[in-house]
Amino acid sequence: MRPVFSLVLVLIPALPLLAGLATRLAGPALAGKIAARGAAAAVALAGAAAALLVLEGPLTARWAPFGTDSALAFALRLDAVSAVMVVLVAFLGTVVLRFSRRYLAGDPGQARFFSWMSLTLASVLTLVLSGHLLLLLAAWVCTSLCLHRLLLHYPNRAGAVFSARKKFVVSRLGDICLLAAALVLHAHHRTFDFEALFAAIAAGQTGGLVPAAVLLAACAIMKSAQFPFHSWLPDTMETPTPVSAFMHAGIINGGGFLVVRFSPVFAEAPAALHLLAVVGALTAAFGAVVMLAQPSVKRALAYSTIAQMGFMILQCGLGAYGLALLHIVAHSLYKAHSFLTAGSTIGAVPRAAIPLRTPALTVGVLAGGLLVALTATALHAFAPGAPLPLGVFGVVLTLALAYGVARAWSSGGGPRTVLRGLAVACAVAVLSLALHAGASSLFTHLPAARPPLGLLVAVGAIFAGLFLFQAMLWRANRRDFGRRLYVHALNGFYLGTLFNRLLGHLWPRHPVSV
Repeated sequence: MRPVFSLVLVLIPALPLLAGLATRLAGPALAGKIAARGAAAAVALAGAAAALLVLEGPLTARWAPFGTDSALAFALRLDAVSAVMVVLVAFLGTVVLRFSRRYLAGDPGQARFFSWMSLTLASVLTLVLSGHLLLLLAAWVCTSLCLHRLLLHYPNRAGAVFSARKKFVVSRLGDICLLAAALVLHAHHRTFDFEALFAAIAAGQTGGLVPAAVLLAACAIMKSAQFPFHSWLPDTMETPTPVSAFMHAGIINGGGFLVVRFSPVFAEAPAALHLLAVVGALTAAFGAVVMLAQPSVKRALAYSTIAQMGFMILQCGLGAYGLALLHIVAHSLYKAHSFLTAGSTIGAVPRAAIPLRTPALTVGVLAGGLLVALTATALHAFAPGAPLPLGVFGVVLTLALAYGVARAWSSGGGPRTVLRGLAVACAVAVLSLALHAGASSLFTHLPAARPPLGLLVAVGAIFAGLFLFQAMLWRANRRDFGRRLYVHALNGFYLGTLFNRLLGHLWPRHPVSV
């Protein structure tokens, strides 16, 4: 069974890779079919690998003619983390490629697009399956370079070229951090293999883990468009919508996956986790505020991604790796659907325009807190051994339910609408806490962290402030301060402008010259 298992792991990224090369020789219509079928085959193999994981347990497939510690070794690792990610990425790639066949019908660059999209998918699949530091680095770089070509699908658009350059610069900084982390880990542990590295850490060899963890954290921050390296993401909206969907649903999660994969390293470096928590909380707050001011659907979705990635990085920083993986899955599915159906939101009434009165907010907070408490009590009674994500995540869930209940109360639909809103809030509370408990149970092998109380209080205060800001937003146009804040938020507080000026000095060529 083990040789078959290894063959399956190799074929998962190999099939999209072969499809990406074959589309170069095919016509537009045939290129789309080849790319979609290559991705569909990868989905089937990813599902088979997940099933074999349940039956056989974790496996690392190696090709190491010069030894497992050699730089030329090749290793693919399948465990609970990589199984979740490979199934998710392969599924999203298939959906996006099938959508692209209709979206790009008649485009003269179809074959080129499908080739780069398939190669990007193969790179991401290799990244999440990698069991060797240098293979991970190679896949990381290839993912960025292939995405760069997709961002330049319309090379005559100055905005597309300039945003691709911003992404290129930030990505190269992240690549340098990842390479430096790999060299630091190898210098202290004399191996690039994940299993050998994690076994050495478990045996008490902690040399070099703190600087390596800080470098990995910096790489994750840049990959997932965290503050202040975020401005390239909203500027990439001139790329085709399928590219945006796959980038926001699949590639942008790479930072969170990197932290989860190297969680044994971060377990020995609390300072790096605290850095992730602080940056994640600030990014979540910043992205949420700016998102509410965006009139463009795609830019609002981009800032939504920034905020969601901030919350995911925050979860990693607090050591809640199971919740971070659950967040990755939920956000990926939601964001892919949002981008692929973005046109249907045109003309919709902004939710922030709904007045939320003080009594409604009070009822919402009370109802949200009560629902979270009752659900946690019920789950503890029926599943005593299941870990529940209380603390700061319970506060966040309570505030989210409170806002939903307050909106239902203020909508003017009468008692039936209020009861429907309470029923939805109850279902969300039960489903959310149940999924959180299941994720925490599934990934119990990942190391736990104990963040300081002050950090938890600060994070809770940030999300409480966000709740009040969103609740009072409908009154913003009545005050000069609110109108000024709207203008600043509309422009992303000018951080993107500063980055653009800096890039203009570093890369002063004409925007359309590539």
